[in-house]
Amino acid sequence: MQPITKETAFKFIEMAPFGDIVLMEDESPYGTALATYAIVRYSRETGIPVYIDDILDSLSLVKKHLRFLGINEDFSDVTVIKTGGIENIGNIVERLPLESEPIMYITRHRKITSDILSKGRHLNIVLGLERLFAFLGNRREFYLFVTYLKELLGNQNRKTFYIINRKIIPIIRLNPLPELEEIASTVVKIYMRDGTHVVTPWKALLADVVGREFSGTVEEIMKW
Repeated sequence: MQPITKETAFKFIEMAPFGDIVLMEDESPYGTALATYAIVRYSRETGIPVYIDDILDSLSLVKKHLRFLGINEDFSDVTVIKTGGIENIGNIVERLPLESEPIMYITRHRKITSDILSKGRHLNIVLGLERLFAFLGNRREFYLFVTYLKELLGNQNRKTFYIINRKIIPIIRLNPLPELEEIASTVVKIYMRDGTHVVTPWKALLADVVGREFSGTVEEIMKW
């Protein structure tokens, strides 16, 4: 296994072109928090702005997990689109309620996303997408939302990272993973092995990284 140094993590983020969707399936205790932290660090060091879709207080959970790990991060300089939830983290520019009709949510989300991307290239972290799918009541709503996600693929001002908690997927009536894995150009799995977080790309534009394992402890990542 190759260690996940800061340089390795940043190279992976750069490897995904703008317009790409990277799906990160997390089965580890702190993978979502550490992945979010890495992308935000990359944003600050490269000057490429990042905005976060915070669904049902997922960003608050990331912040708390990072604090447990000894990483103090308040996301105060990060633009946030907040869907549902009650905890205010980051620079919230739009609050979207969970609508009974998904088309209303999609319309509002499309507008604020367009406003943000009209200012130039951005990284986009989406947290809690699996929880949003849990609210969809039938196949019509499910595929309406899937179609919207497909619409976002290829936008040259956006490089997106869907970070999902894979352990929640089995309790969702309509499993979104097959559709998400088809939409994404890059799919990465995060899991634990012998107390170490392991990252493995299993779908990527560059075939030479597929199946490779990259490992890192929390202590190593804290030294970045």
